Amino acid sequence: MKKAIGLSLAACAAMLAGNSAFAGADVGSWYIAPQLQGVWLDDSRVADDDLGFATSLGLVVGPKWNFEINYGASNHDRAAGQKLKLQSYQLAAQRVFYRDQRVNPYFTLGIGKFEDNVAAASGGHVGVSYGVGLLADIAKNTLAGTDLQLRGELTGRHVGGSGSTSGAVDYLAGLGLQYNWGGTKVQPKPLDSDNDGVPDDMDKCPGTPAGTAVNADGCEIIKDSDGDGVLDNVDKCPATPAGAKVDANGCELDADGDGVVDRLDKCPATPAGAKVDADGCELDTDGDGVVDSKDQCPDTPKGDRVDMFGCSFKKEIKLPGVVFDTNSADLRPESYPILDGAAEVLKRYAELKVEVAGHTDSDSSDAYNLALSNRRAATVMQYLKDKGAANELKSKGYGERQPIASNKTAEGKAQNRRVVLRVLN
Repeated sequence: MKKAIGLSLAACAAMLAGNSAFAGADVGSWYIAPQLQGVWLDDSRVADDDLGFATSLGLVVGPKWNFEINYGASNHDRAAGQKLKLQSYQLAAQRVFYRDQRVNPYFTLGIGKFEDNVAAASGGHVGVSYGVGLLADIAKNTLAGTDLQLRGELTGRHVGGSGSTSGAVDYLAGLGLQYNWGGTKVQPKPLDSDNDGVPDDMDKCPGTPAGTAVNADGCEIIKDSDGDGVLDNVDKCPATPAGAKVDANGCELDADGDGVVDRLDKCPATPAGAKVDADGCELDTDGDGVVDSKDQCPDTPKGDRVDMFGCSFKKEIKLPGVVFDTNSADLRPESYPILDGAAEVLKRYAELKVEVAGHTDSDSSDAYNLALSNRRAATVMQYLKDKGAANELKSKGYGERQPIASNKTAEGKAQNRRVVLRVLN
């Protein structure tokens, strides 16, 4: 029997040895430890060796020490059919090694009372026990703070007192379980597959590269290096100057689409498709003050006076497209752009003295047409003044008296109904 128990303890030690995710019983936990024991008696007891049991109630008081109270009992055959009953009550200390590993060897030392009972005669003696043991984790539950361990011991006990058992030394081999409770409860660490510090069940951006700075959702913290309000990962213009207004792509605004950003555009309302210079202003190739897109005479000689169409004039500025309501001096809206251009020409040549001359076709009487042309010329002159022309201006109507085309056709009559600016100096 001695050999069987010894082999069992050795096998358990070999099977459970080594480091593990388990880490022994927790300091501060209580435990209970029932054991089955093989008991080999001192020859002086004149009794057979046999099996017994023991149970211990203990406390893990520190990383290296357990304290416990235990009770043990065994029955043994004697000659003539007699029985020897042994009981023990002890207070013991255990010096434990490698508490942070799966297997914890220990030394044990106890003191207590040992009783024997033979044929209704009993006696009690003080004695000590000593030995070695092994604790090995089977099932540690960090959530509940519990630990189930395999416990094996080899001990000796020395019984004092007087009589036939005085100085008896018995040997015991025990094997059982130890259950700890009240240990530290440890919540499992949430799974974080990409090691970004955000648990998988909360990670909205799984697979983040190692070392990447992330926000509470596990997504990369993307910078806005140029401070334009558009993050670097979508910013197509990553070096926008501070304070510049940008679009959704992080590029500076170019409201008129001329290729010059608003911040630098000195002509912010350039017509679509117009060629511009570095300031965003339309080109004026011949330098006559009329941009190329509006210049109907693109090769005007340098120094010539030009009208709103970029064409040279000397004594007359034509106003094609200036029209009025029928039999009225009220301008139609389509006349405004032409007159606006004429006002700019007059402002450019502020030294000019100009007559605003009105003409009609031959419909109606001469007197009526003369009065109508006077009113129309006055209306145009007032419009030019209202637009900032500070030239010396006067208006005069010529009625039907100076036709430039035949009044026998509709086309001719349309040409004769006109207003022109005559240069007087």
